[in-house]
Amino acid sequence: MLYSQLVKSIFRACYGEPPDLTNGEAQGLVLVADGCGGLDLCAVGLRYVMGALRIPCQVRVVSWGHGFGRWYADLSDTTHLETHAAQAAHDVEEFLAGHPGAPVYLVGKSGGTAVVVKALERLPEGAVEAAVLLSSALSPSYDLTRALHAVRREVAAFWSPLDVFVLGAGTFMFGTIDRKHSVSAGLVGFRTPPEPSAEQTAQYAKLRQIRWRAAMAPTGYMGGHVGPDCPAFLRKYVVPLLSTTTGTDMLN
Repeated sequence: MLYSQLVKSIFRACYGEPPDLTNGEAQGLVLVADGCGGLDLCAVGLRYVMGALRIPCQVRVVSWGHGFGRWYADLSDTTHLETHAAQAAHDVEEFLAGHPGAPVYLVGKSGGTAVVVKALERLPEGAVEAAVLLSSALSPSYDLTRALHAVRREVAAFWSPLDVFVLGAGTFMFGTIDRKHSVSAGLVGFRTPPEPSAEQTAQYAKLRQIRWRAAMAPTGYMGGHVGPDCPAFLRKYVVPLLSTTTGTDMLN
């Protein structure tokens, strides 16, 4: 609790209090699920950055973990993860029921990418405008077909070959969030299914994989695991994806 208050105080001092858009003013919804261990740096940072930019979207932090520091419980408790993914999917459907036609975006970081993907798997076709996966702790061979089916535009997956400590040695030893002892997709990217069906080919056309490069370093993302939490990175590379236009120029 004290850690959470400290993080929010820092972001509040830098970016001000995000606007309250819960009373019908929101033109969209962004759900953000952070990584294992309850740090929530990416989720809280994105909420404050988007608030400072006055983007008219509700930004909700999905608090799915077991609590601060309990990273292994988050990583290994698949039933707990599925429960929160189901709740996230319910929140999307509830928002759409009250805001027909409004865009919805899902953002996941590290272990939180599994919450996003599992939520997408529960949603109907085209329910979500786009999703962003940052430093995913899912295994590279995880089949994204069902998740991609729920997305209208694209899933943008950021990965870095320099994330070797957490998403290389770490998940090889302790397991990925989908319980494979291997490196993670956030280190090497997602693999297209071998001999894909026509449906898999069509859905994977909506997956855009974005490799870390040195040009991202000035935003604070040096290729390691905490880099995508940096507000400057979120503002330049993630926020443009959370709109009804693609934001491709920001990624070039």
